[in-house]
Amino acid sequence: MKIATLLLLCTALFAQQKGTFTDMRDGKTKAPYEATWLKIIKMNNSYAVLNYPSLHPSLLNAGKTRTMWICKAESDSMIWTIFSDEPEVFKYKDFNVVKLNDNSYEFNSKTKKQNDFRFDYVDKSNHIAQWSVYYSYGKLQATDMYIDSLYNTFPIVDVEVEFDESDY
Repeated sequence: MKIATLLLLCTALFAQQKGTFTDMRDGKTKAPYEATWLKIIKMNNSYAVLNYPSLHPSLLNAGKTRTMWICKAESDSMIWTIFSDEPEVFKYKDFNVVKLNDNSYEFNSKTKKQNDFRFDYVDKSNHIAQWSVYYSYGKLQATDMYIDSLYNTFPIVDVEVEFDESDY
């Protein structure tokens, strides 16, 4: 079983210590979308951030985990890193950022060779936003809820995954 999890490899952007996250922005944020965002999922009457075990053999036995679905957005660029068996880093840059209103922004690719994105605040007081990803031709690919890592108060839940070691 393969599980894709997202993590941000650049430790200068955030640090994970005992289940908490620190963002290194130095208060220089210019737009509300500029942050390190953690995907949250609905659990009971609240939200949670899920922590999946790494499926890479060198990390599996060491008990290392990575937090899923992390996005770093800054100015006209963002970094997404997918981690399943090996990390894959997706760097998106050179967007035309369009402010739709105080709570919504579109990130339109200048070249149309990469995905487009949309940011919408859902609950500004709790720093919860919805990020939507669109294929370059305009079709919606995914929409998920995120929280700014500086303000995360939701539990980080370790997920147990059963797998067949013969896959490795």
